[in-house]
Amino acid sequence: MRVSGAGRLADFRERLRRLMVRDADAEDYTEHHGEGVLEYRFQPKKGIPFPALAEASGDYPELRVEAQWEHDGVRGRAVIENGRVVEQGGAQPDSQPGSALIDVSVAEDGRLVLGLVLQEQDDSLQGYAATAERHTFFRWRDGLLELIDPENADAALEEIAFAFVAEWLWYDEEDAPVERARYANYGTLVRGANLRSGKLALLRASGGAYSSLDAYARQAREAIVAQWLNRA
Repeated sequence: MRVSGAGRLADFRERLRRLMVRDADAEDYTEHHGEGVLEYRFQPKKGIPFPALAEASGDYPELRVEAQWEHDGVRGRAVIENGRVVEQGGAQPDSQPGSALIDVSVAEDGRLVLGLVLQEQDDSLQGYAATAERHTFFRWRDGLLELIDPENADAALEEIAFAFVAEWLWYDEEDAPVERARYANYGTLVRGANLRSGKLALLRASGGAYSSLDAYARQAREAIVAQWLNRA
């Protein structure tokens, strides 16, 4: 992660340090600063600390915060200025068949509007969709959507959902003390399904939505919205 710009770099450094110390779940990092630039290297187990980065960036809007990461062949990039994401690179493996496609949106109050993961299988898409209150599995083929009750999901569908949940979501039934503390700090209500706090901070800084869907997958999303999301 690199911080640059004609601004108060030393003050930013101290502000970020205080935020990281205050965070009980903060990851270890090292500093490698140079003339006119701050550089941090993380080896996170739970992800880039976007909540701290966004908060510090909002305090020093003249600075540019650029984060790059790679995990299991997946590369990502985000640029934060004035507490908001102004550039964001795809966080999916390059040209890897069968890769999961993600679409997530949240309301202004942090409520999960829709979390969606799709994966191609033969000539169809299959996956998992969740809101703050309910969830479903599905298959989409030739313009037709098949909704699958969670009780009837097969192992392949469950594997897709588990991987998505591990990265993006946590549930009220979990203990999750760190997530609960961060939601309390944000003033955000905990609901049945919730976006992980780091992802929530990133989405809030980028307009409340993230999507890696291609044109074909967007057709499936439209069907899910019309036939499931908009029907209580």
